[in-house]
Amino acid sequence: MYSKNLSTTPLATESNLEKLQTDNLGLLRSHGLSEYNTTEEIAFAMGITLEKLCFLATTTTRHYLPFKISKKTGGERIIFAPKPELKAAQRWILENILEKLEIHNAAHGFCKNRSIVTNAKPHIGANVIVNLDLKNFFQSISYNRVKELFCGFGYSEPTATIFGLICTTAEIAINGQINYIASENRHLPQGSPASPAISNLICRNLDSRLTAIAENLGFCYTRYADDLTFSASENASSKISNLIKNTKFIIHSENFTVNDNKTKISGKSVQQEVTGVIVNTQLNISKKTLKAFRATLYQIEQEGLSGKSWGKSTNLIAAITGFANYVAMINPNKGAEFKSSVERIKQKYGDSQTDEVHF
Repeated sequence: MYSKNLSTTPLATESNLEKLQTDNLGLLRSHGLSEYNTTEEIAFAMGITLEKLCFLATTTTRHYLPFKISKKTGGERIIFAPKPELKAAQRWILENILEKLEIHNAAHGFCKNRSIVTNAKPHIGANVIVNLDLKNFFQSISYNRVKELFCGFGYSEPTATIFGLICTTAEIAINGQINYIASENRHLPQGSPASPAISNLICRNLDSRLTAIAENLGFCYTRYADDLTFSASENASSKISNLIKNTKFIIHSENFTVNDNKTKISGKSVQQEVTGVIVNTQLNISKKTLKAFRATLYQIEQEGLSGKSWGKSTNLIAAITGFANYVAMINPNKGAEFKSSVERIKQKYGDSQTDEVHF
């Protein structure tokens, strides 16, 4: 439960406030967190001036450099990369606060010692897999929710306000154009080093409720960022409708939205995927994709980089390096083969390319 700030109520008394401060300090200490009572203390801890801290928390300054990346499913996604000083403040919050707090066991995205591999493993050999997707995941996490999260750790409202402002943005992409929105509609930016950890912490209650409903119906549940996966080893076709109905209710009550266009139900007779990893009998990548990648590496090694491509990135070396590492996570033997090919290509043709274009 989040702590209430009794000073905002008519019944607040000096003893009420002292008890609240004691309770909050106890909460902070139980999480292993340090206490910050003033903006001066926050600025000092971050190693910046008070003026700089206030500047980073302003709502009218453009603090991000947006750029586009291609989605695997087509289209483009706008990433809001924080400028260096804001990024440093966000990383301080990540390292000194967020990483000290526990997330739910069902969460696998952006977590230490967890990955798409650990997210997929529980679903290997399932009789049925149900995939759901949360729409506008980061954008749907508002400033108020972020501030309440910090209050829940035990921070005072003024302190939580500073942290909330630093970790959210008033910038939004509409039809490829960057606009400012009303300050009360600030949200998590996709691109901040703190956003993934904040999203996992905010989703603790969601994960807990979905785990409970899944187990009650005989399913296993995991989440990788906005990708939700449920699986059952036994014949559960009669329970799928109930699972989806209850899941959507919980998601809506936790202030998220299901992207109905990405809901997918897969039986054993078809290729079952969890965050892009095939899980029918073992973790794998489609043979078609592996064959195409091997052919691409061969062509690059024989003919050079010119005219070649992999995926939608304009940085070919980065693209083949990333995919070889990805394969190694799923299938170490095939990955080692591909990584050797990539290293030969780098030695032969170099590895310096750039692909980010800011606007």
